[in-house]
Amino acid sequence: MKKPIPVPKEVPFEAEELFFSTTDLRGIIQFGNDVFIRISGYPSETILGAPHNIIRHPDMPKSVFKLFWDTLKANKPIGAYVKNMAADGRYYWVFAFAFPVNGGYLSIRFKPSSKVFDRVQEIYAHVLAHEKETSMDDAAPLLHELIRKEGFRDYEDFMVQATILELSSRDKTLKASKETISNDHVIQDISEVTSKTATSLDQNFAKISAYQKSNEVFINSVNMLENEFNKLKFLSINMKILAGNFGDEAVTLGVISEEFSNLATKIEEQLTSFSSFVHELQNAIKHCSLHLAALKTQMIMVDFFVKESINKLSTSENAFAGMLQNREVFTSLFTHSIKTLAHELEVLQNRLNSITTQIKDIQKFISGLEVIKQIGAIESARTDEVKKSFDYYLTEMDSFTTLLSRTISTLNEQRDVLSKNTNEIYQSSDRVSGNIERLFEMALLKG
Repeated sequence: MKKPIPVPKEVPFEAEELFFSTTDLRGIIQFGNDVFIRISGYPSETILGAPHNIIRHPDMPKSVFKLFWDTLKANKPIGAYVKNMAADGRYYWVFAFAFPVNGGYLSIRFKPSSKVFDRVQEIYAHVLAHEKETSMDDAAPLLHELIRKEGFRDYEDFMVQATILELSSRDKTLKASKETISNDHVIQDISEVTSKTATSLDQNFAKISAYQKSNEVFINSVNMLENEFNKLKFLSINMKILAGNFGDEAVTLGVISEEFSNLATKIEEQLTSFSSFVHELQNAIKHCSLHLAALKTQMIMVDFFVKESINKLSTSENAFAGMLQNREVFTSLFTHSIKTLAHELEVLQNRLNSITTQIKDIQKFISGLEVIKQIGAIESARTDEVKKSFDYYLTEMDSFTTLLSRTISTLNEQRDVLSKNTNEIYQSSDRVSGNIERLFEMALLKG
């Protein structure tokens, strides 16, 4: 089939319109809902059975598609901004959230509208230009570099944040528009189930935001402790040297300085370990966010799809054919996403338990520093000269001990918040686990 020539005109579609397609493992299109068929501009008999790249726009960097398909083939979901091309050469931008499903892949798309979208178009233009000058493989690192420059840690972080922002932006757009309320009682009931599910998931998103804030506190606290500890580490070295300079007058202080040096080494090891746990916690939070976003995307897609099918009842004898064909795909995917979220919440809770242990281990050092400080104060007071020389070190030690104690209190508070939210998200997600199947059942009763 001859590819159309791109034209600089956009295919219009509304924020409330969602569409999806399924493919086999080779990317051959097996199904597309009515909106997908309409926007693509291809007759269903043409696009079904065609490779998914039939709608690929030449403005899209190949490195983005490689990342997209490599992630799916690794059995992981992925979200990305995609510029597609219709049969008449016009373009349409979507945010695509794709998932591995049994025997292939399912991609849900909706209209992008967040502030991230504008920046992505510029990033893609830079990456595409680089691809034309070099190659797809050479341009891939540039894609990741430009994403990091936008403040994201990596593509996965970008994908999670972009998905959440796009869903939020879509919600605001729909609330601002005049919503047409259907007179059909079944459609009203379906909307109610979807609305309650979406509200529950949005509340979980709010808790995830609290996660992010708590994790920032963890990261900032660790960075602050590490910076202050670097000063303390040099203090222990200098204190040991100073004790040696005083000779017999400060023999005991020399022993204390040695103990201080040993304790400083243990504190350094503990802070390094704690920092590692905090970064693991960061990844666990990111994965929970991703799967919550996946659940909401799947829910609103099925809501739109079953209503799309119901609205065809008066004009088609096979109005529910597509719905019946894809029912198992969506219900299985939603169930899998719920289970995956539950697993990630369990991982998150384990990370929190590990952090609890880490905090307790750090807390032990406070007692050790207090003992060293008190004995040091007693021994240095034996002569004015020694006292004058050691006062600075003891004061700095006291400052670090106070900081450590205050930081541990803050970390305990944030850990409790995270643990509480984790339990609430788990319970909330479990309550919505059967809602996708419920939407299909409600629609079938109408038929």
